[in-house]
Amino acid sequence: MPEYQAQYTIPGLLARLQSEGQLEDREKASEFIRKLHTRDDPPLYLRALIGFGAFISSLFLLGFLFASDLIDEDGPFIIWGLGFIGVAFGLWKRSRKEDDASFLKTFLTVLSFTWMAVGKTLFVLEFSEEADEWGVFFGLSLITSATYFVYRLTIDRFLSCLGVCCALTAAIVENGFFNRDIEDIVPMGLSLCGLAALQGTLAAYLLSGRVGRKFLPMAYALVGGLTVNVFLLTLQGPRLEESSGFPFVLLLGLLLAAGLVALMVRAAGGRRAFRSPRLLAAMLGTIVCGFFISPGILLGVCLLVYGYGHHDRLLTAVGGLLIPVFLFHWYYDMDLTLTEKSVVLIGSGLAMVAGRFLFCRGGASEEVDA
Repeated sequence: MPEYQAQYTIPGLLARLQSEGQLEDREKASEFIRKLHTRDDPPLYLRALIGFGAFISSLFLLGFLFASDLIDEDGPFIIWGLGFIGVAFGLWKRSRKEDDASFLKTFLTVLSFTWMAVGKTLFVLEFSEEADEWGVFFGLSLITSATYFVYRLTIDRFLSCLGVCCALTAAIVENGFFNRDIEDIVPMGLSLCGLAALQGTLAAYLLSGRVGRKFLPMAYALVGGLTVNVFLLTLQGPRLEESSGFPFVLLLGLLLAAGLVALMVRAAGGRRAFRSPRLLAAMLGTIVCGFFISPGILLGVCLLVYGYGHHDRLLTAVGGLLIPVFLFHWYYDMDLTLTEKSVVLIGSGLAMVAGRFLFCRGGASEEVDA
């Protein structure tokens, strides 16, 4: 087995790092790992439900404020928004003084996020009155930049950054770039493809470990924004291509194939990957897939590869969900008979099985326990 694929136990890894002079205090590192594995944090699904519940509460609170005429429909929304944001920040600061497992801490945190969501919504409404989609993007970007580093709540960071990504996509699609005129379709499609490439590149950099964990929610939001763009171009791409004659879906597929090749190179140890004929064949096969397979399937494979290689269960789960969704769409979107579709799927499956067999036979991969 190559050295970069070697597996270590935690004590073995710490011993090796200490022997190489990369670890000064082994006992301190062991204690940190022990505390990390014994933290009584709620599971991911429970945190997601708590965040979703707080978001729904903010919608009801916002509706109550307008229905009861406590807030005038003519504004000024920005003053109300800043007031709610200030109260939310105070509640969050108070919650940090409580024990992690206490009910009061959870209650104050959820209440704080509810008020923060209402405050940001009101703040953005002030800008949307003036400039529509671009105003929403500008207002949301402004308030997200102002609160990201001081209001350190993961769910707020993630949803705010995801909102910025979606607002930018909506602005590109609806304002200026796409007015149903043929000459405007190509700039709009190229802008979405470029945005997808930018989001993927930034997400890969933020997930690389070169920056602190405080940017992890932003990285996940960029992945979410990338997924939205891929959905949009995959669903509407054929219609846009028919109108403009430009292969948007093909361009997006090749961009994602290039990203998957970059992930393969990184997972294989960098430049040494180019020394392996089997990995070179896998890279070539990936590029070929970019010409024929739905971009969404390639995105799902990218997330699976990264999630598996970095033990990120969230990205692994998202990638595993995206593949069958886009495979379903790809199957019914092919302009072929049922027999021809079956042949394509059977051929693709046999090619993957053959590739797996060649890799296992050459020792390039290990058998996975069932």
